[in-house]
Amino acid sequence: SSGQNVLPQIRGEYRVWYNPEQKDAWFESTSHILRMTTLFAILLPAAALVREKERGTIEQLLVSPLTPFHIMASKVLAMTLMIVGAVSVSIFGVLGPILHVPIAGSLPLYYCIMVLYVFTTAGIGLFAATLARNQAQVGMMTILVLVPILLLSGVTTPMEAMPKWVQYVMIFSPLRYYIEITHGIFFKGAGLASLWHLVLPMGLLGSATFGFGVWRFRKQFD
Repeated sequence: SSGQNVLPQIRGEYRVWYNPEQKDAWFESTSHILRMTTLFAILLPAAALVREKERGTIEQLLVSPLTPFHIMASKVLAMTLMIVGAVSVSIFGVLGPILHVPIAGSLPLYYCIMVLYVFTTAGIGLFAATLARNQAQVGMMTILVLVPILLLSGVTTPMEAMPKWVQYVMIFSPLRYYIEITHGIFFKGAGLASLWHLVLPMGLLGSATFGFGVWRFRKQFD
């Protein structure tokens, strides 16, 4: 009847934050860059150090005033500059003009965290270099290390969907933190205030892996 109140119709609509058009290319392209960054950050410093061992020049470096830390840090620094350059080409040459991936946050902050991440993963590669005798062994060790890091990063399967014990193991995957940080800066415009809880454990992992690599290197040639 006319005296009855008519309730308005309610229609539910889904809204996707930060990627409203649900473009898979945004996620896939950034994730691919992060995977390649991880590969090169592990492989390049390790290969450079093993090359010194193959040529016999590592002994010459050890008798110089340089410490094992200086020797390993020089390899990491050179490769870091190469990786930063390659990532810059990807961001400004592919992600932005071709795929139109947004960069909502601070690029200087992203570059600072990227350097920290390269330092973290390079420590893993340098430790592998102390175990390898030639370039072929470095390549095999890189694959053995890289596969678990990728599987435990949350790229293919979200962390929440994994068993509890796997989630605890993922704490030791530096790529897991770097992926969350990158997507937070690119898509959400996140700053350091909301990312410090990811940056801190990644930095601690980097200090541990690099320190362990220096210790193993010093022990090998003492």
